[in-house]
Amino acid sequence: MAFVLFAARLFHLISKYAVNIFFSDQWEFNDATLFQKHTIWQMFAWQHGQHRQGLSALFSKLVEPHLGWNSRTESFIAGGIIVAAAACALWLRRRLGGALSFSDLVIPAVFFTPAQWETLVGTPNFAHGPFPLLLIVLYCLAWTSTKKEARYPLVLLINFVSIYTGFGLFVGLLTPILLFLDNRSNAVESRLPRIWFAGSLLVSLASLGSFFIGYRFIEDLSCFSLRPTSFRSYVGFMGLMFANFFAIRGTGLLPRTTGIIILVVLVASLATAVWRLLRRRQALNMPWPDQKRLRITTALIAYCLLFCMNTAYGRSCAGWLAARSSRYAIYLDLGMLGFYFHLLGIRRDRARKWLLAALLAPVFLASLHVDRRSMDRMREVKHTWKACYFQTEDINKCDQAVGVPLFGRAPERAHLQEKLQYLKNTRQNLYLDSK
Repeated sequence: MAFVLFAARLFHLISKYAVNIFFSDQWEFNDATLFQKHTIWQMFAWQHGQHRQGLSALFSKLVEPHLGWNSRTESFIAGGIIVAAAACALWLRRRLGGALSFSDLVIPAVFFTPAQWETLVGTPNFAHGPFPLLLIVLYCLAWTSTKKEARYPLVLLINFVSIYTGFGLFVGLLTPILLFLDNRSNAVESRLPRIWFAGSLLVSLASLGSFFIGYRFIEDLSCFSLRPTSFRSYVGFMGLMFANFFAIRGTGLLPRTTGIIILVVLVASLATAVWRLLRRRQALNMPWPDQKRLRITTALIAYCLLFCMNTAYGRSCAGWLAARSSRYAIYLDLGMLGFYFHLLGIRRDRARKWLLAALLAPVFLASLHVDRRSMDRMREVKHTWKACYFQTEDINKCDQAVGVPLFGRAPERAHLQEKLQYLKNTRQNLYLDSK
C-alpha cells in the first residue's frame, strides 16, 4: 500500500508540473535519435557531456516516434522506469533474505523522493538518472543468482550496458573489484575456474576500456580545472548533496556538517562490508545470504560515493549552491539503499531495530518535502516560453521575455531555430499542442 501511495504521489507531481517542450540539454542529446540520422551503435555510443546515452537512446528511438516526442509523456515514462527500479529493489530485498517488514518503507520513500524532481520534470533524460537507477538494481540482482552459469554472464552484460548508459559508467570501475572480492570470499569448489575468472576480469576491463574509444573530454563549466583543488571543498560539496537529499536546506555550517556525518557513515559502512569480504576465513564460513548482502552493500554504496566524488570534482568550482541540484538526488537513492541493507545485517535485534528506525524517520520526513517553489518556477518558464514562441517565433525575444533561455547557451550552437522549424513541420513535441 505504501509503495502505491508513494508512486501515486510521484505521478501526481509529474502530471502537475511536466510541460510538453524540450528544455536545455534536450535540444542537444536528442540529436542522436530525433534531429539527426544515426546507426544503432552510433545512437548507443552517443556522447552527451561526460557520459554516453546507451540504452536510453535505443529506447527513445523505439518508443518516442509513436508518441510525437511528447515531453510530458517522457516525464511519465521516466517515472515508470523509477517505479520499475523500486519494484526491483523490493525484489532484491527479498532475495537477500527474510520477509518484507515495516522498515522496508525506506525503499519507496527513497526511490520516490520529490528531491529528484528535476530528473522528471526539469530536463528529462532517461540516461541521466532513470535508466542507470534501474540498471544498477538489476546489476545487484544478477549478483544474487545462485547459479554461476547465470550470475557472471548477467553481471558482465549489465555491466557493459550500464557503462554506456549515463553515469552507470561507474559500474565499470566496480565490476573488476567485485569479481575479485567474489572469488576471494567463495570456497574453492564454488569459485569459477581460473581461466573463466581471468576471462571475466578481462571482459569487464575491456568493456570499460571500450567506453573511451572515440571519447571526447568536454568541459561543462568554464571554471573547471583538471588539477584537483581543495579536498575540504570536495567533502563539503558532497556533504551538501546528502543534506539536500534529506531536505536540509541552505549551504551553511549545519547542512554541511550534517551531510558530512551522513557521508562518513556511508564510508564506514562500505569499509566494513569490504573488510568482511577480504577476511577470507570469516568469509568462507559466512552463510550465502550474508555474502550476497555484503556484495550488494559494497556495490550500491561504492557506486553512490563514486558518483558523488565525480560530481564534487567537476562541479564544486561553481559554488556550494551547485551541490543542491535536484538532478543528483536519484543517484543518492542507491547509497541509501545500500546503507539500509547494511543495517539489516546487524545481528543484535535491539540495535538493528533502533538503527533502522533512526534511518526510516529522517528518510520518511524528507520524502514529505516538495520544493514547489522551484517546480512552479520551472513550469511557469516552460509555459510562458512556449506561449511566447507560438505568437512570435522569435527565440531571443522569448528568452528575454521569460528571463530564462530555453537552451541555456547560444541558440546557434544547437541549431535551435532549425530544430523548432522541424518540429513545427512534423507536428512533434511542443507543436502537438498548437492549434
